[in-house]
Amino acid sequence: MPSPSARPSRGRGRGLLALAGVLALLLSACTGIPRGGGVHAGQADIPGDDPAPVFLPSGPQNDAGMEDILRGFIDAASSPDGNYDIARDYLTPAYSDDWNPDTGVTVDDGTGRSFTVLDEQTIQFSVRPVAEVDASGQYREIDSSEPVPLPYSFVRVGGQWRISSAPNGTVIDATTFSDVFSEQALYYFDPSFTWLVPDLRWFPRGASAPTKIVRAVLAGPSSWLGTAVTTAFPQGTALTADAVRVVGRDAQVDLNSQALGADRVDLQRMQAQLAASLPAGTSVTITIDQNSQEIGDLGQNAPITNPRVDARALILHDGEFGLLAASGDAITPLADLSEAVVALDPTAVTVAAGHRRAAVLTAAGVYAVAAGQDPVLLDSRPGLIAPSIDSEDFVWTVPAAQPNDIVVYDSAGAASSIESPWPEATAITSLTVSRDGTRLVALLSTATETRFVVAAIERSAAAPVGLGAPLLLATNDGVPLDATWIDELTVASLTRLPSGEERIMAQRIGGESIDLDAPDDTLTIVGSNSVRDLRALTADGSLTVQRGVGWQERLGAVGLLATQQGIGG
Repeated sequence: MPSPSARPSRGRGRGLLALAGVLALLLSACTGIPRGGGVHAGQADIPGDDPAPVFLPSGPQNDAGMEDILRGFIDAASSPDGNYDIARDYLTPAYSDDWNPDTGVTVDDGTGRSFTVLDEQTIQFSVRPVAEVDASGQYREIDSSEPVPLPYSFVRVGGQWRISSAPNGTVIDATTFSDVFSEQALYYFDPSFTWLVPDLRWFPRGASAPTKIVRAVLAGPSSWLGTAVTTAFPQGTALTADAVRVVGRDAQVDLNSQALGADRVDLQRMQAQLAASLPAGTSVTITIDQNSQEIGDLGQNAPITNPRVDARALILHDGEFGLLAASGDAITPLADLSEAVVALDPTAVTVAAGHRRAAVLTAAGVYAVAAGQDPVLLDSRPGLIAPSIDSEDFVWTVPAAQPNDIVVYDSAGAASSIESPWPEATAITSLTVSRDGTRLVALLSTATETRFVVAAIERSAAAPVGLGAPLLLATNDGVPLDATWIDELTVASLTRLPSGEERIMAQRIGGESIDLDAPDDTLTIVGSNSVRDLRALTADGSLTVQRGVGWQERLGAVGLLATQQGIGG
């Protein structure tokens, strides 16, 4: 259940805060998430298992005035049934086919709406948006409170007012939006085809959702993510029919002849990509120009989705470094690794998946530690922040006061500089690579504000060679303290507000954000596998976890709380 400590976002994080959205984020985070395969927690159920709420808005009333017609149209446009048939009844016959509701959605909180008569045949409808969804389903929170004016023109048809011109797209209040739209992660491969990487989108619920999802997958990833991922579909692949047929639990996808360029492995990857992207429990049958294909599955070569970490906290306590038992009274060391980490007197540690390598920050700089080997000093620059280590064992370092001087080190210790995509930054507090190695988040300071961003990692032969244009995420104004990954799509930032209070902002990348209480004097936050399992370390060494409406101390005198990039073994 969601903690009552969740509060409306403030500062930069002010956005869509419908209760349903907060519940969806926290409740989905409370469920177990499979490490691989084609069924993913958080994806919507298959059509029919969780049907969309039925909205039956009224059609236009006889002798209604222009404002009543406009109000009715806005209400009717919240129902996408029948290609927005009811909403089109409010339009003139000549304009009905020209209006395109699929260009985007403006989401407001339902307050601050105003109607202004501009002349005898024009009304300006003004809203204060809190979020928007573009034509591809990409969601963005808006922190400006300035109204957006939308003009609507009217003419009489058979003596009744009808809308002859309107902005494309729809306007929906936040509560209705949470009922009518659902989030869906589209999946693309990393360049090695080891990982399936999520790209969160929003689509109207209902029978047309599978078609919209498949079309969106074929259209490619969001622009900010594109340099980090690839698709299994040959260029030019498209649906041959107007709709994806769902028979029982099977989505039948007929592709055009461009897909004939795919070999069997490509077809298996195409099928895996669609199965991951469609609602949970949906199987996929791919045909090409209505010809069946013998595809099979990838077997042991199946890609990994949503990599998990060990549910136990990885800590330094009383001279021991390892995984804290659920009972809180024992620490299990990492084989051939913990002793070397402790000997370095670390201040921050990130451990790679497999628990055989670690990046360790000390007073002397950043070390690479491999199991059974002597530590190697990689970076001795002063003022380094906590290092990160990625899925290819590259160690990322950057000084706090030089946010554009990013360096990565391979497993042999060779260094490469990475050009920063945030030249305006004056300081950096946290830089953390995702567990699949395709993205990173950075908590930055500029001359005027705190920024929390995510950027795609471009690779060549597995080595990082660049970062894509950053996507701005929600965070609170104040002193930036830390940031972390929670799962494949959810990240969190820690900020100290001007009041002195610490706050945590959690956000689904491409989705909604929530503002959470933090323990007093929190300095470090580390994700586990859900929002509810987020951990915090305070200035006095108290390791705390969320319990009910607040935070509870698990253990005192903790020297550091380490980040895991995957499960050991």
